[in-house]
Amino acid sequence: MEDRTLEILGKYLDKDFRVSPMAENKSTISDIKKIEEKLDIKFPEEYIAHLLAENADVLAERGIYIEVKEEIWARAKPYDVGPFWSFLYGIHTFTPSETSVDWMRLEFAGEQFISETGIKAVPILRVIGDANLYCVNETGKIVQYDHEQNDVEETNMSFWELLEKEIAALKERKEMKIKANASA
Repeated sequence: MEDRTLEILGKYLDKDFRVSPMAENKSTISDIKKIEEKLDIKFPEEYIAHLLAENADVLAERGIYIEVKEEIWARAKPYDVGPFWSFLYGIHTFTPSETSVDWMRLEFAGEQFISETGIKAVPILRVIGDANLYCVNETGKIVQYDHEQNDVEETNMSFWELLEKEIAALKERKEMKIKANASA
């Protein structure tokens, strides 16, 4: 399956965003298969294509971290208040690479999620600032975790649809933030 990460990023991101790879080494199918076996999870083909990024540059193959630059969207300070969306300044996918920091690693995040929630699912995409996560469940479906209910619900989306939806939403929040800053 062909990787569509850069195509999707290109539709929505501009100079106001920073995109960073999250591991030093390129992921392999062997890395992904080991995690699937260990966690007894089957990742969707689209997500595997994103992680391997065989037809793209080095960004996606390591998991990605996308944020609106701080000069556009200042980060909240302790005790700041505002609408919920105003704290959601980025998104990231998780990576199978052992060279990544723990909170970005599929294996670590999956073990921690299963241990803390008792739900057989592995996080694959997070909106920064949101306690709800997108995960893959044991049947390979993409689900959204609801932290208040400690439950998951199927999204009925492919990974590409999910990635595009969340990047488009991030761009929309950035535009709202720019308007809010201009009127302040």
